[in-house]
Amino acid sequence: MKVRIKETPREPEVDGVRLDRFQRGDVREVSPSIGSWLIAEGYAEPEMRQTQSEEFPGITIPSNLAHTRRANDR
Repeated sequence: MKVRIKETPREPEVDGVRLDRFQRGDVREVSPSIGSWLIAEGYAEPEMRQTQSEEFPGITIPSNLAHTRRANDR
C-alpha cells in the first residue's frame, strides 16, 4: 500500500518498521496494516497516483509533452 506522509510519526517504530525516517511529503510503500495505522493516526494519506513508469513501463515521455493535449484528442 502506498501512502503519502503528512507528518513525521512521533513513534520511532511500529511492528519493527522504523518510522523516524518518514518525512512530510515522502511517498512510501508499506504493509496494509502499517498504512492503515499511519492513516488512522493522521500521519499519512493514501497515495493513489501512479508514477510515470507504472503507467507506461519501458517508455519515457519527455516532461514537456506528458500533459499536452491536441484539440482533436477529445
